[in-house]
Amino acid sequence: MEFTLAETLGGIYHLVISVSALLGCFIIAVGLPGQFVPGLVAIAYWASGVTGIDGSTVVSGWDALLLVGLGLLAEGFEFVSGFIGGRVAGSRWRGSIGGMLGGFIGAIFGNLLFPLVGGIFGIIAGTFAGSIVGELVGNEPATDDQAVKVGLASAIGRTLGLVAKLAVSFAIGFWALFKWLF
Repeated sequence: MEFTLAETLGGIYHLVISVSALLGCFIIAVGLPGQFVPGLVAIAYWASGVTGIDGSTVVSGWDALLLVGLGLLAEGFEFVSGFIGGRVAGSRWRGSIGGMLGGFIGAIFGNLLFPLVGGIFGIIAGTFAGSIVGELVGNEPATDDQAVKVGLASAIGRTLGLVAKLAVSFAIGFWALFKWLF
């Protein structure tokens, strides 16, 4: 069975996208936005102008935009999920800001303490702690029970956001693997 150059390059493209999605999952585990890796690979592939002998393009700009758009959507969902979780539990703006800052700081310290997997745990723990601290500071601090409730809800929301990012990366990887195999 013979393949054209465009078919071969298309297969390589889908294999590379699948591998980059897996790499993106590991990057997410470190606490960084790894769901953008497949989109960036697609943009690089598209921008290189790789075509088959017959002039057909291997990847369209729309494919690249779709992958980047999915990454942006997942990042946006993760960003607001902890905020929404806290607001559902009655968080004030200080608790919401504390949760966002705590997640960022937690990612840094989590990676320093437990390289490779500490980022995710640091984000969740930092969101929890930051929300509690945010609720307890200020002119009218919340009760301890309310602060813990907000911290827990913020951490659950942030966890759902991280799961969504991982789901997007896995979905892109499985889509590319399916396209490569079939």
